[in-house]
Amino acid sequence: MRRLCVLFAAFFLWAAASVACAYGKTAADIYPQEISLEEMQRQAIAFIDEAMQKAGDTRRYTVEKASMPRIVRAPEGDVTFVPSLPYGVRFWGNTAVYMDVLVDGAPFRTIKCQFRVHVFDRIAVAARPIMAGQLLTEGDFRFEEQEVGSRAKLFLTETDEIVGKTLSRSLGIGAPLIRTLLKTPDILKAGAPVTLISRVNGVEVKIDGVALEAGHAGEIIRVRNTTSRKVLRGRILDEATVEIVHS
Repeated sequence: MRRLCVLFAAFFLWAAASVACAYGKTAADIYPQEISLEEMQRQAIAFIDEAMQKAGDTRRYTVEKASMPRIVRAPEGDVTFVPSLPYGVRFWGNTAVYMDVLVDGAPFRTIKCQFRVHVFDRIAVAARPIMAGQLLTEGDFRFEEQEVGSRAKLFLTETDEIVGKTLSRSLGIGAPLIRTLLKTPDILKAGAPVTLISRVNGVEVKIDGVALEAGHAGEIIRVRNTTSRKVLRGRILDEATVEIVHS
C-alpha cells in the first residue's frame, strides 16, 4: 500500500512538472533541490549491513556500487529516505535497494539502487596435488579466505569433515575442496569374506557370508549367506562384519 502511495505521488509530481514545462519552466525550476546521492548510497549500504546483521551472517563481506542515478532533483524541503530490500541480500548478481524519497515527510519518488555484495569465508584448498581416491590427511589441504558467493555450501570449512575422506577426482595446488567431490572411502571390497550378524528378538546369530558390493562403514550393501546362498541386505559395521537388515 505504501509503495502504491509513493507511485501515485510520483506520477502526480511528474504530471505537474510536465504541465509546468509546457509553460516554459525547466526541471530545475520545478525541483530546485539536488538530492545528495552520496547520502542515499550511504544509507542504502547501511541498510544492507543491518540486513546482514539480522540474518546472523558473521562472514566478511564488501559492498560495491553497481548502479545509481546520475542526478536526482526534488522540491524544496527536508529530504529523507526509507530503504527496503524486497528481494533480500543476494550473493550473486545485484542486490536491489529501493529508496523511497520523502520531502517534508510526503512521498516524492522511489529510486532503485543496485549493489554487488561480495561475501568471503575461510575454506579448504589443496596444499599440494591430490590424487583421486587418495586418503586425505591434514597435510593435504590448508584454509584460506576466498569469495564464496552463492556457492558457500559447496565449500569445506572444518578439518573434521575432510580428514580420512577421499576425492572423486584429482586437484591441483590451490584448488578448493568441493563437498560434492568428497567421498567416504570403502572399507569393504566386493567378494571379501565377512561375518554376517543377525539380531532378532534379542537373539544374535553369526554366520559366514560374502560381500557382493564394496562399501564404507554404515552403508547398506548386498551380501550372500555362504551356507544357504541366499542374498541379503546388511549394514557394514567394519571391514569384516555386516549386520543383516531385517525389513
